[in-house]
Amino acid sequence: MENMRTTSQKSSEELKTRTPKRQRGHDRVVILLEAAARVFARKGYDAATMTEIAVEAHSSIGSLYQFFPTKPLLAEALHIDRLERLKAGLRDMAERSADLSAADSGEAIFDALGIFIEEYPEFAVLAGRRDIPKERKARSRAELKELIANVLRQAQPPISDDIGLMSGIVLELLRITVVVSSEPDAAEDRRVVGELRLMLRKRLEEAAAAG
Repeated sequence: MENMRTTSQKSSEELKTRTPKRQRGHDRVVILLEAAARVFARKGYDAATMTEIAVEAHSSIGSLYQFFPTKPLLAEALHIDRLERLKAGLRDMAERSADLSAADSGEAIFDALGIFIEEYPEFAVLAGRRDIPKERKARSRAELKELIANVLRQAQPPISDDIGLMSGIVLELLRITVVVSSEPDAAEDRRVVGELRLMLRKRLEEAAAAG
């Protein structure tokens, strides 16, 4: 809960929305963000309305606008919160993956993403928005790529050559996986993701063998 509050406050400052000054305000932001998460996951970003989110949060529309004046600002705050959770998971994985091979580390990253998306189904919706700020998108991508590289560096034997390339490939496959997860009828696409994972495993094995 404390992580959510800290992340929510950080998001509000970055987006220049109202930063709650009291504990009650922090708690209200948590409620609003979680309500938005449920509505976005259920209806999608474009179809969701601020009125529906306020109703979901058992809040007045005025209270919602007080903290998040627009839907893009609300979505961005929620997206940043979820990204922080994802990054925390990757940091934890880097600490716990020292005994894994590079190929197994790659598999672990994908398995963790699957669990993450199951817990936060709104993440795929948020990641697919067309109004994501370009600077924040580039910064998040660089941060995720470096976290993935840290996981691969802990592998035994570690990957040293082409670490930037390999972490970029993993990140791109993660992006594809997130997109596919938002399309429940895309069975063929899921098969493609499975094949890509097999190809990645082989490539990681080769990279580890090359030292």
